[in-house]
Amino acid sequence: MNETPQPWKDALQRMPVVGVIVRAIEKSNQDHAKDMAASIAYFSFFSLFPLLVGVVAGASLFLDRVEIQSRLDRMLSDEFPGSADFLRTNIEALIDLRGAAGVASIVGLFWSASKMFGALSRGINLAFGLPKGQPFYLSKLRYFGMTIAVSLLLFIAVVVSTALDVVTQFDLTQYGLDGTVLESLGGHVASFVFIFATVCLIYKLVPYERRAWRDLLPGALVAALLFELGKVLFVLYLENVHSLEAVYGSLTSVIVLLLWLYFSARVLLFGAEICALRIDDRSASVQ
Repeated sequence: MNETPQPWKDALQRMPVVGVIVRAIEKSNQDHAKDMAASIAYFSFFSLFPLLVGVVAGASLFLDRVEIQSRLDRMLSDEFPGSADFLRTNIEALIDLRGAAGVASIVGLFWSASKMFGALSRGINLAFGLPKGQPFYLSKLRYFGMTIAVSLLLFIAVVVSTALDVVTQFDLTQYGLDGTVLESLGGHVASFVFIFATVCLIYKLVPYERRAWRDLLPGALVAALLFELGKVLFVLYLENVHSLEAVYGSLTSVIVLLLWLYFSARVLLFGAEICALRIDDRSASVQ
């Protein structure tokens, strides 16, 4: 069946930046991004708690656990709008239940969290057009390695957050600087850098074939920008919509977290589609 010509779409696709976005949206629909994002959100929901508990337990081997939890609480408030209290309560309960987690327990937590990267791998490799190329047991080890890499990035983010607090404690008014404004700006910059670095790491490690950084950075930048913009809009949505609690009652926190995870997955897959289009365009220009 022939498609009806759409001159307006052809005109948009010829624009340098807008054209890539339009093509990425079309490719997302062809790759069933909605279904893949739902799968990622589902597995992320069950993997998120073991991952965060594992990070706290692992980092507490080197730093004070209370300090780590305090820094992680701040990150949760920034990166999970509307769900920070729900995550914090459950993580504290799990940590108290486990007590001082040993190395074997930490490894078990990361192994449980690696299921999230299995779902991510399926979605991102589909966006890149890469068929599955590894046996099951190697895939599990690969997902475990990705979990460790992202956990190390989380640990670094906690350390950077501590360093930023040290900087903002200085009296900067003598230099004509507002410490409050600088702290707020530093928080936004740190959040953006953390998201951008995480997305870059995922796009580099997850595909079955390694891609050049020049092909990955534009998609990662778009994903990080959309994520930051989405946080602002999501907070506004939660502040102005009061029907969620009336409909879902005590499950509202769970629903809000799932909605945010689904949005994050859509953004992550959309960035991967942009990377894939960039690779295809560069290959076509070489030919």
